[in-house]
Amino acid sequence: MATHQTGSGGLTDQYSTIAIVASVLIGLLTIPVGLLIPAYFYFKADRGEGAQQSGLEVWTVILLGIFGIAAVEIGGRKGAKILWGLTVLVLLLFVGLFATVLGGMAL
Repeated sequence: MATHQTGSGGLTDQYSTIAIVASVLIGLLTIPVGLLIPAYFYFKADRGEGAQQSGLEVWTVILLGIFGIAAVEIGGRKGAKILWGLTVLVLLLFVGLFATVLGGMAL
């Protein structure tokens, strides 16, 4: 496996130790689809394309799974930013909906 480490060794650097551990942990917790995450990183590193990914792209894949892989492959860093924007929007909508339902039940 040909890996390429860049950056200063921080927690958000691409292919840092914590990124590898997080991808394996999330992969194991979300078997069978979650195993695509470490497989994706192995595939990128094996082909030598991992050095082109930013920390944002790596963590998007780790935290958002198959949607993160699709966003990063289609749009790169810009796709990762768009996906995070959509994720925050959906979370805010769910929080607002939850607050509305709880507020309605209190009356």
